[in-house]
Amino acid sequence: MSFSKKMYHLSCAPAIVLLVSAPVVAEDTSPIANIYACAEISDDNARLTCYDNAVASARSAEDAGEFTTITRAEAEAVQRDAFGFQMPSLPKLAIPKLGGGSRDDGLKTNSDGQISEVEMPIARVSQDSFGNVILTFENGQVWIQTDSERIRISKKRPPVSAVIKRASLGSFLIRLNTGERFKGKRVE
Repeated sequence: MSFSKKMYHLSCAPAIVLLVSAPVVAEDTSPIANIYACAEISDDNARLTCYDNAVASARSAEDAGEFTTITRAEAEAVQRDAFGFQMPSLPKLAIPKLGGGSRDDGLKTNSDGQISEVEMPIARVSQDSFGNVILTFENGQVWIQTDSERIRISKKRPPVSAVIKRASLGSFLIRLNTGERFKGKRVE
């Protein structure tokens, strides 16, 4: 096999583990699966030997770059930064749910752990020559209005944040904190 097989293991613990198995590792097993398999051994000495070997194998695979671990915060940062882009080469990193889908940091997730809605502070608001709103957020994301609604932006009281919600067929709805709503797409 000339290409690596990607396998993903998501944990409900604070860390999320992303696994990429190299061809030298059996296709159906991962370093983490080998560690979990040791728990099934009833003999204490055999179980300890199994754990020692499995951990050594996982450490070796991680040192060789065959897999890596990422924290929940790192996975959320990747997902937040990628929100609005179609990136088929980026693995879907689900955020394990520890309760409801709404959180204090402006993220809402769906039942699959994918971000469905995000609230972000706006750095700059402008309009293109056709009158479409262009939002530049503090994190560097740039979104542009895609519908034909006429949106008035007050110079005295401009919007300071926006909620972007995933809609049907890959579209997005943007709601400014000043109440205006429109369809949009991410351009940067």
